[in-house]
Amino acid sequence: MWNKEAAINFVRHNAYPHATGYCARAVTAAIEHGGVSLHHDNAKNMGKYLVLAGFREVYGNPVKGDVAIIQPYTGGNAAGHMAIFDGHYWWSDFKQEHGVYPGPGYRKSQPSYKLYRHN
Repeated sequence: MWNKEAAINFVRHNAYPHATGYCARAVTAAIEHGGVSLHHDNAKNMGKYLVLAGFREVYGNPVKGDVAIIQPYTGGNAAGHMAIFDGHYWWSDFKQEHGVYPGPGYRKSQPSYKLYRHN
């Protein structure tokens, strides 16, 4: 049973003060702490595994517990990015102070991303 509060609490308490390059590992661990098992892969590939685990792609404004899968941008991390929304901030391996895009390269390039929500 999905417990988004447990997932969010886990990611908040285990976040680093800055990016470490392990966003998918951090968010996957949080989701698993929230009661949903996931296959482990690069962030850019996690959408299909979220769907298999009961999440669905959604559109519009994010709500608490939503997960973003962001594709890589030229010159950035080839693995892409993954983050979970707590209702105010996006969290990955760190607290993202500037929205869904985790850093200046992402904010400048604005690669495509998809949002996923557990039913």
